[in-house]
Amino acid sequence: MSKSENNEPCGVRLIRLINTRLLDIVKREETNRDTMCLYSTGAYWHGFEHSAYFLSRIFPDFESLVLNHPAYPFPIVGVSVPTKEFMKYKSKHEAICSKEDYVEFKVDLINTKEYSAWHQKMVNEYLEALRG
Repeated sequence: MSKSENNEPCGVRLIRLINTRLLDIVKREETNRDTMCLYSTGAYWHGFEHSAYFLSRIFPDFESLVLNHPAYPFPIVGVSVPTKEFMKYKSKHEAICSKEDYVEFKVDLINTKEYSAWHQKMVNEYLEALRG
C-alpha cells in the first residue's frame, strides 16, 4: 500500500477495492468452503460472500452491504467490521496468511444450506430498505 493510500479515507479505499478486485474476489469465493478471506481499508476489514458469512457469524452486529457487479449476475453480500474489533479477534486466532491489507483464517467447512438462507436474508433486508 502506498503512502497516499494510507492517507485516504476508508470509504475511498473500499470503493477502489470494489472497482478493481470485487469480481476476482467473488470468483474466488465461489469455491471457498473453509477459509475466511478479509481485506482491510484502514478503519474496517471486509469479507465478501462466503467470507462475509463466516465474518458475520463471529461479528453478528456489524454492518453488511449488498453490491452488484456488471459482470456478475447475482447480488454480492459483504460484511464490514471495525479494525479495532477485528484486531481483538486476530490476536486470538492464527492466520494462515497475513499481510498489511489482507488476511486468511481457516474456518469450519461452510454449511451451504445455512449460507444460502443467510445470503437470501441479507439481500431481502437490503431490498426492503430500498423500498422504504
